[in-house]
Amino acid sequence: MIVALLLSVWAAAIAGFDWWRRKVPNAALVLTLVPASLALVFQGQGLLGQRWQDSLLGMAIAFALALPGYLRRGLGAGDVKFAAVLGLLLGTARSFEMLLGAAILMGCVAGVMLLRGARGSAKFPAAPMLAAAFVVEVFCGPMLSL
Repeated sequence: MIVALLLSVWAAAIAGFDWWRRKVPNAALVLTLVPASLALVFQGQGLLGQRWQDSLLGMAIAFALALPGYLRRGLGAGDVKFAAVLGLLLGTARSFEMLLGAAILMGCVAGVMLLRGARGSAKFPAAPMLAAAFVVEVFCGPMLSL
């Protein structure tokens, strides 16, 4: 439970930094990527208890699903890397849920921006939505039976 709380604070810090600076700091990603990778190698499971294969597949899936957003210039490279690290932490099924939750939040934010008269090219930081979906997934998930 302490690890989940620390990871949630870490994700919230990245979200706050992205909100104010419109950038996800690579150093903050490495700060969690290194211990998460070491846990996989030496313990055979991720920081949140999932099998190492599930963690790596979760990372690959999160990266693959976020990459088109980067290619269409809707997400920044830092957002894609952040999603991949969150996928490593959550594992396969929970990464799908986290990305689904983040996509719903992003859609709501985009809808509010359109209602306020923002142009279609207006951008907003994605890390806060990814972080919020991550925290919900950590403390309330899994919610879907995949």
